[in-house]
Amino acid sequence: MFSRVIVKLLGGVWNVKLKGKRSKFYRIIYNYYQFEHGSAISLDAAFESEPLFPRGMKQIVIGNDVKVGKNCVIYQQVTIDGTLLPNDAAKGAPKIGDNCYIYPGAKIIGDIEIGDNVIISPNAVITKDVPSNSHV
Repeated sequence: MFSRVIVKLLGGVWNVKLKGKRSKFYRIIYNYYQFEHGSAISLDAAFESEPLFPRGMKQIVIGNDVKVGKNCVIYQQVTIDGTLLPNDAAKGAPKIGDNCYIYPGAKIIGDIEIGDNVIISPNAVITKDVPSNSHV
């Protein structure tokens, strides 16, 4: 609750995330906000525009080096992350295109590409590339 008030006074969570790369104060506030919401969205994750979180940033994990395109909608309990296992052939981070919908519980793992205008159904586990204009 405390972090919501502070974040609102500082211009919203996305403003705090963007400033968190340069300021230790903003990074602390951003991390505390995520802790309260059970999320872990890396400061190093690249977003072309602010994504829409219809249920708020609740239990969302987005790892380092993930790239997310414009106008993406990400629901709760989504994981978008690379693999860190040393011998894993899919080592790397996902790249997500523009105008994608990622519904609750979806997992996108590894060095894969999700095309533009893709809909990822609830609880889907994606480990391979998905072409544009698809529904998984």
